[in-house]
Amino acid sequence: MGRINWGRVVLCGLVAGFVWTLLSSVVTVLVGYDFAAAVPGNRLSAPSSGLVAFLFIVNLVEGVWAMWLYAAIRPRYGAGPKTAAVAGVSWWVISSLIDATWGSFGFVPAKALLGPMAASLPAIIVAAVVGAWPYKE
Repeated sequence: MGRINWGRVVLCGLVAGFVWTLLSSVVTVLVGYDFAAAVPGNRLSAPSSGLVAFLFIVNLVEGVWAMWLYAAIRPRYGAGPKTAAVAGVSWWVISSLIDATWGSFGFVPAKALLGPMAASLPAIIVAAVVGAWPYKE
């Protein structure tokens, strides 16, 4: 079994997080209008620079986590886009659970969550595949 290349995990994770930030912005614009409008204080429709920075950092950390997962499952599933997609689906599950929390607290109606959650699956898989592409042990 190969050892995890932590430098590559971080680098690839930052790439994945950056790609996810771009794609999630597109998803929010295309199908997340109801979600953005439903967030308390309308914070996503006119986000502060602090919120933008926070969300960007969270996306980068999520990307690093996803690339750590990719590196950890690579020995069992093999290197490549299929394994990166598995890591991406795992990332999407965790991300979707976080989004569902908004609905469970009643902050956002479930109807407003479903579109962005569904549209984010292919976007987050693309981010994971792009991030995993330069990974080497």
